[in-house]
Parts: sequence; C-alpha cells; structure tokens
Amino acid sequence: MSRISLAKQLGGDRLEAAADALLNDLTSSTRYGKTREMDYVFPEDRLTADNVEESITRLGARNPAQLTYGSDGSIVGIEGGDVIRNKKGGINIDQVPSPYGRDYVKYSPSVVDSTTSELVEAQLYPERFTGATGQLGAARDMGLAHRYNDYEGYRAINDRMEVTPEALARFGALVTKGKADKPIAAAMSGGGAILGSRGDTVLIPGTDKVFSSLPSDEKAAYLGVRGDVFLNQWLQQKGGSMGTAQSVIFPPGRPSHMDHIQSLSSSIDAKGPAGWGYSDDPTNFSYLDADYNVNTKLNYDLQTVHQLGRLADTMRQDGYGARLPKNLTDKELGDPDRKRLSQNEAIGELVMKTIPPTADTRELEYALGMLRQAEREQMQWTGGLAS
Repeated sequence: MSRISLAKQLGGDRLEAAADALLNDLTSSTRYGKTREMDYVFPEDRLTADNVEESITRLGARNPAQLTYGSDGSIVGIEGGDVIRNKKGGINIDQVPSPYGRDYVKYSPSVVDSTTSELVEAQLYPERFTGATGQLGAARDMGLAHRYNDYEGYRAINDRMEVTPEALARFGALVTKGKADKPIAAAMSGGGAILGSRGDTVLIPGTDKVFSSLPSDEKAAYLGVRGDVFLNQWLQQKGGSMGTAQSVIFPPGRPSHMDHIQSLSSSIDAKGPAGWGYSDDPTNFSYLDADYNVNTKLNYDLQTVHQLGRLADTMRQDGYGARLPKNLTDKELGDPDRKRLSQNEAIGELVMKTIPPTADTRELEYALGMLRQAEREQMQWTGGLAS
C-alpha cells in the first residue's frame, strides 16, 4: 500500500499515527508518537485562519493505531489513530503528549550533561560553534543571549511564528483545558501566581494599581486579556520551551509554565522607579519547561542561569556528576523565607555543595579552580553584547 493511497484512505494525521505504530513495531518500543515536534504541528511561520485547524489536529492526542500485517510482512490493515476530540470539535490541551525520557533534554545544573545532546553543548559552549547554522546555530545564539544578559536577543530567538488575531481566536475557541474543558486562554490566565500572594505586589503595567486591589469586574477583564496574551505567547514560541533550542512541544500546564523573563523582585512593582520595568508587561512573559523553570524561579538573570549550567556540566564531565546538588522541590521554591542568592553566591553554593570544605586538598584545589573560572568568565562577559 503506497503512502499516497494511505494518505487518501486515512487522512494525514491518521497516516502519522500509522507511521508511529510502524516505527514502534520495528523497534519493539513505545517511543514514537509520545511527543509533538514544533515544525510538524506548526509547519508555517505564520498561523492564520486557514491553517490553524490543521495545526490543532496535528497537535492533538490520538487514539492508538494498530497495524495488521500480511504473510509477506506488508501492511494490510490499519485501525485507530484518529485524533481525540473535545465537544467543540477541537482538542483538550492536557491530553497532548509531553516529552519524557530521552526525548526530554534537561538543562538544570543537577542533571545537565552536554555529552547527551549537541544542542546542549552549543548552548553552554557557544564559542565551539561559531559557524553553526540551523538548530545548532539557534542553540549557540541562545547561549550567547544568556551569557550577555541580552534579553532583546533572547526574546527574538523565541519569536518563532506570527499569530494572526483570527488564528488566535479560532485556536482559543476550539482548544480547551482541564476536566471541565475550560477555554484554554481562560485556564491559562492565572499563571505567574497573580491569583495568589503575588497579586498583592503585581502592578497593572503603566499604572500604580495593584492587581489584588481591583474591583472584581476589572480583575476579570484584566485576566481575560492576560489569558489571550499568554496563549499568543505560547503559540509564538510554537509551543517550545523559551530557554532552549529544543524542537519538542511542551503543553501549557505542568509540562510548561508561564514565567516572567525578568523577576518580579527587581521590577518596578517591587522596587519602584529603580526597577527594570513592570513585571506583568506582555514582553516579560515566557513559557518554560518544568526543569528549566527551576532556574528562573530562583530569580537568576540569564547569565547566572548560563554560568551555573556551564560549571555544573564541567564538574559532571570531570567526575563529580553524582555529587551535584538536587533541584529544589516546589515546596522549597515556594518558601517565602528562602534567601534569594546573587550570582556569586549561587556559584559558590553550587561548587561547595558538590565539593564540601571537608574534601581533600586535591579536590579543594579543583573547587578553587572552578570559582576562579567563574570569576574569569564574568570578567570576559562584562562590558556589553558579543560582537
């Protein structure tokens, strides 16, 4: 049975499910079909009313496809593989598969390992990839944006797709979230803990109005707009994680968190005129996978995130991987009394928790070398953007 005849019989997405089933049969695995790739779901650089429904279909979870083989090994029958639809004829985003296992490449210091992914290596060591293009080039540029605290460049790399107002409205009308099938934008609108303790600090951008002080109708109106902005941001990223150049999609929710690019604690909301800007300004929104978000929840700037990953990876390659400290738990991250560390304090803590002061002389000399390396890097990276 040819691919063309199969496409006519099944439709493109059931054909994709059949291809995944075939690969699983050939490899005796269940890996294929467990993730969604950005450029498969969103093949164009512009999401419009004409292509948004096809993207929703490609994004959706599918019923398992089962293949029947003839005596000569050819495929003689295909069952299942159709997209699981909600009552609106769209999909529920919570059913969309998210990366795990070897398809989930992680960057937090406790687990980062550049030997497992060239993209990780390019992001941590961009100086090794000066002539790279394509996805490797994007990973290099992501690393440089982190290294030089280039927030403008960081945002530009992640602006992967234009989303027209018509496409945004159609996506929002067909895609739901949660057991109650709530419209996705409304379900996303409370991200960034604005409905919790942070609502007492967050200012409406351009004003001195604190969100929690607004009348209920103004709160609802603000959240309505905010939900649309969040959805637009996630779509502009093609569903990817903003902190990395990985090509897999992380559905919003537990797999992908809305996180402010620059921290609330150093914004106008918290610091007054001395702050960098308004925390809830739409240009400060991003979606990050859960592992990468560990760094940003610690209120580190881009350079600190980059340097911690680089130092942790170096220590892993030098045999200290098993000693690297574990990520903080959600409870620890949410502790209001947790001390916010500066860049040098965070580096010192990472090195000392990996190689404690009770270590032998050789290891203490190595630890001192890591601290000196960090100091040299900061001196090299200070003074502006890379040329």
